[in-house]
Amino acid sequence: MVTRTLFRFGLALCGVPLAAWHSGLAHAQSLTGNVGSANISAGERSVEARIGIDEDSVAQSRVHYEQSLAGWYKLRLIAGFRKPDGGDWDYSSITAENWVQWASESKTGEGFNGGLRVSYTVSDGDRPDGAALRLTLTDKFADVWEWRANAIAAAETGDGSEGGVELESRLQLMRRIPVAMLGTDDWRLGGELFSEYGNTRDLPDFSDQAHQIGPVVKVEWGNGISLQTAVRFGVTDGSDDTMAKVFIAKEF
Repeated sequence: MVTRTLFRFGLALCGVPLAAWHSGLAHAQSLTGNVGSANISAGERSVEARIGIDEDSVAQSRVHYEQSLAGWYKLRLIAGFRKPDGGDWDYSSITAENWVQWASESKTGEGFNGGLRVSYTVSDGDRPDGAALRLTLTDKFADVWEWRANAIAAAETGDGSEGGVELESRLQLMRRIPVAMLGTDDWRLGGELFSEYGNTRDLPDFSDQAHQIGPVVKVEWGNGISLQTAVRFGVTDGSDDTMAKVFIAKEF
């Protein structure tokens, strides 16, 4: 019931009818991934819960705790969970993610925020662990616009690992919109593109890669609570056809 409610809420905020959800699954992609920010603020602490679901009712969830230990360094801990269609929720992994900010946008808006994330995931059961490196870029411009870009390289480690490096990119463009409702006027609307290029051992043709695009809505309240919801649609044969996600966070 909770999964279905969040899923429908996410579709409603993005203005996408539920009827668009009925299509076949082609290639399993991340249901809880984000186009991450490069910005780090000293003393910042937050918790976050994410849930995503695909058209076959396979769901993923993750819970975060993150804290800035310096104005340029943040640590995030992530517990991951998964629910197959018709199955129960199971714990799937624990991840430690280290953020470093190496460039900062000036107060006058010049330049951009640049960061690097290094993470390691310990998987449950006999699945291989994983390590990932992510380059993050963020820039706010013209008062109401923000773009984000991520480049990701990930590899399995330990027993059962396949070798090679998985390559991925994520892009997002958001605009503040003049809307005041639900107790806040901090609303942003935009879109995002997730691209998974495959493994360096044998990179597939473009049509067999996983590329998804779709709308995003973000809203923040003055008490530190924020909400993000999005849907994405596959644009290549190697993509999942559709997915939806909802993130809820609280800053302290």
